[in-house]
Amino acid sequence: MNNSTKTSAAAATEPQPIAANVEEIKDKVETADLTRIKKYKLSRPVTVADKTYEVLSLDFDKLTGEDMEHAAMLPGAIPGDGSTSEYSKTYLMAIAARAAGITIHEIRKFPIADTTGLTMVAYGFLMRGLSESIKQ
Repeated sequence: MNNSTKTSAAAATEPQPIAANVEEIKDKVETADLTRIKKYKLSRPVTVADKTYEVLSLDFDKLTGEDMEHAAMLPGAIPGDGSTSEYSKTYLMAIAARAAGITIHEIRKFPIADTTGLTMVAYGFLMRGLSESIKQ
C-alpha cells in the first residue's frame, strides 16, 4: 500500500466534525437555519406511552439556566473524561427534550438517527449562543 492509499484510508475512518454532519439533518428540519429550528421531522412515527410522535416542535429560546442545571444533574450528563457537558449525548438529549416539551425518556425511544439529529440540533443551538456572545 502506498502512502496516498494509507492517508485516504485513515481519513475515511476519522470521525466527521459536527458541522459536516449538520448537512445530513437539514432535510429533517423545517428551515435550513439550524440556529432557529422550530420543527424536527422524525424518520418514522414513534409511539411512546400511547403518544405518537412524527414531528417535534422545538423552542430553545424558552429554555433558561434552570433547564441547563436540570440537564447537568442527570446521570451521565457530565462526562468522566473531564470534557464539558455540552459534548455529552445525555446532556444534549435532555436539552432537546426540554425544548420539545417532552422527557429524555421519550427521546431515548426514538430511532438512533433521530436521537443523534436532535442532539446535533441542541449542540448547534448552544454553540450559537456562545458564538453570539463572543462577537459582542
